[in-house]
Amino acid sequence: MLPSVSHVLALPRLQNAATRQEPILTRSFALGFVASFALRANLFVLSVVMCAYCMDRYGADVASASAACGIFTIGCLAARFLGGPATDRLGLRATTLAGLGLTCASSLLYLAAGTLDAILAIRLVHGLCYGVASTTVTSIASADLPERRHGEGMGYFMLSVTLASAVGPLLGMVLSAGPASDLLFMVAAGLAAVAMAATALTGPLPADEAREATALEDVDSLEPGASSVDFDPAGVRLLATPRPLARFLECSALPVGAVAFVGYLIYGAVSTYLDPFASQAGLMGAASVFFVVYALTMLATRPMTAKLLDTRGPAPLLVPGFVAMGAGIVVMGMAANGAALLAAAALIGYGMGAIQPTGLAMATRHLDRSRYTVANATFYMMGDLACGVAPVIFGLIVPMVGYRGLFCGLVLVAAAGVALFEGLHRKRLV
Repeated sequence: MLPSVSHVLALPRLQNAATRQEPILTRSFALGFVASFALRANLFVLSVVMCAYCMDRYGADVASASAACGIFTIGCLAARFLGGPATDRLGLRATTLAGLGLTCASSLLYLAAGTLDAILAIRLVHGLCYGVASTTVTSIASADLPERRHGEGMGYFMLSVTLASAVGPLLGMVLSAGPASDLLFMVAAGLAAVAMAATALTGPLPADEAREATALEDVDSLEPGASSVDFDPAGVRLLATPRPLARFLECSALPVGAVAFVGYLIYGAVSTYLDPFASQAGLMGAASVFFVVYALTMLATRPMTAKLLDTRGPAPLLVPGFVAMGAGIVVMGMAANGAALLAAAALIGYGMGAIQPTGLAMATRHLDRSRYTVANATFYMMGDLACGVAPVIFGLIVPMVGYRGLFCGLVLVAAAGVALFEGLHRKRLV
């Protein structure tokens, strides 16, 4: 016998009621949010001013100052291979606290540096410590999330990263422009200390939750619920991952990671050279809020991105995303006033707001859930690599063409991103 209409209508209400009874805003989630925001701000408060700081404080040339930016990201990349074994040995919470404590200490080491070589060594150590902490801190927040609302909770958690990407650069540029630039490193250390205190206040994780959280330990696996859509009825050709690498790498995520790599090259150039470019061009006022506009645009495009991804697939997002980044970087290179610079920030923010979440979804769309964390880690590994090599490569080009010439020339990199995606898409690799 068919169920009555009242029963049919009651089921969704019961499910929604059950879902509402499982809260997202738990103590561990709130403290994890604070820890993530403070840790990310520690990164952003220094990253956007480090190139200019090295040139002003130590008389470094552009190539050497750029290396000081890139070597931090190389340290983060190496830490992705250390986070898992450290968690196995020490436990999730202890690993997070150790990473945050060392991040705080390494932030203070800048005050004792007397040479550029010392800065390079400190940046590498700082990157390693930050990388370990950032690989595990999200699991503190995710440990108490109800399974049914995990994707929703991680969507809210993503705001901690977005807010830090707006507040951190603004704080860094304001502090670096003041008479006491050393205050910059004290603030960075203070932010890491806040993250450590928030993590300590969460208390020990129950054994079952700790084991579950370890499976989700990658900090950048922030949208696991958005990656189950099969956009191409014909599917894609998955790449086999050699067993010795399976814990750290998912080869099926490498093609889309390569596409994102191109976008992150442009982002790496912007984050490295915005400060010295704006100082040279007399645009420091607009530059101080550049990343605020960038972050707000990324945030505004996220709902539209998710809807298009579900209904039309990746092409209507990735191609316009690269076009927007190409247009934005050209506008940035030609900017003669603050309004133009902020328009560039909005275009670049829209571009990354389309490329990043689309890439995350494509990295896992055909995989078993057990491979989501590794696939997302692989995707972000490509982003880390791009942000690490961008300052090294472009630091050799800037002396020849200047900042404006570099930015305008990066439109070719955006075009290469479109071509790479189209080629891989035709071969059914993305």
